[in-house]
Amino acid sequence: MSFLYIYERAAKIGVKNNCIVVESEKANLKRTLPIEGIENVIIFGDASLSSSCVKQLMERDINLTWLSSRGKFYGRLESTRNVNIHRQRRQFACGEDDGFCLALGKKIVKAKVKNQITILRRYQRSRQKASVTGVIDAMGRILNLIERVANRDELMGHEGMAARNYYQGLASLVEPEFAFKGRNRRPPRDPFNSLLSFAYTLLMYDVYTAAVNRGLNPYASFLHSIRKGHPALCSDLMEEWRAVLADSLALYVTGKGIIKQEFFDKPDQDGGVYLNAGASKAYIAEYEKKVRSKSNYLPYVDYSVSFRRALEMQCQRLAKAVEEGDPDIYQPVLIR
Repeated sequence: MSFLYIYERAAKIGVKNNCIVVESEKANLKRTLPIEGIENVIIFGDASLSSSCVKQLMERDINLTWLSSRGKFYGRLESTRNVNIHRQRRQFACGEDDGFCLALGKKIVKAKVKNQITILRRYQRSRQKASVTGVIDAMGRILNLIERVANRDELMGHEGMAARNYYQGLASLVEPEFAFKGRNRRPPRDPFNSLLSFAYTLLMYDVYTAAVNRGLNPYASFLHSIRKGHPALCSDLMEEWRAVLADSLALYVTGKGIIKQEFFDKPDQDGGVYLNAGASKAYIAEYEKKVRSKSNYLPYVDYSVSFRRALEMQCQRLAKAVEEGDPDIYQPVLIR
């Protein structure tokens, strides 16, 4: 199963002979793909779909996500086949249980910080002149503090301190051409932050699909604060994966010269810096290679799975923890 990304402006999407047909006069494009192999369709920018295409997507339980060309979320079209109200009621109840939320939140944040440390150590080996030892030591001390927190506010405070240290370390490992001084967003104001934001967007809607397919409500969280229109559960579930799938991807494409400084448009009216259309497609292709690659990081199985499959299995693991009211059932991913 695969994700179909449509980046061509004014594309027309239809269905013919059990295939999805994507046409764009502006891009002089016509592509036909078997519908059986598609799990998710993600549209960037403007596109139009025939009513028969929408019907086919819903009948086949293929989700459709609309994003702006800059990655802003517009909305989703999805069938109700996977809605599990009984599971969601348990999820809401666990979300009101401070003990459950704190125990689960500690697991997630500790895994996030440990994975960030692993990424820093990996890339320090290939950057002989850069040293992030001090940053890693500071993050290690924060890990010890996380274990002793008494509430979610304390936990998120330590997570924020770890993040500031991490991005400071990451900044010293980035190729000089892409040097940045720390994380900024909404909008991203330099090329490397732009790559991070784009990868986080792709990851967010991978996680969103996995959560919905497992009958979870993507807006009802345990760690992050709930707010209108924000899929906060996806923010929870993303944490252990950010460094693994997104940050490492941005380091890889810049280090290998796949993405270059000249691939970014000049600052937009909002001050944001964004990849041009051609480079965006290349970046999406690298992201797809990453999430389809296999690893054996899941602690509860003894075989390798793709990262995308691992996301799905983690959502299923969370669903079980919710149904049984036991946060210890959830085991975050730790890379080595």
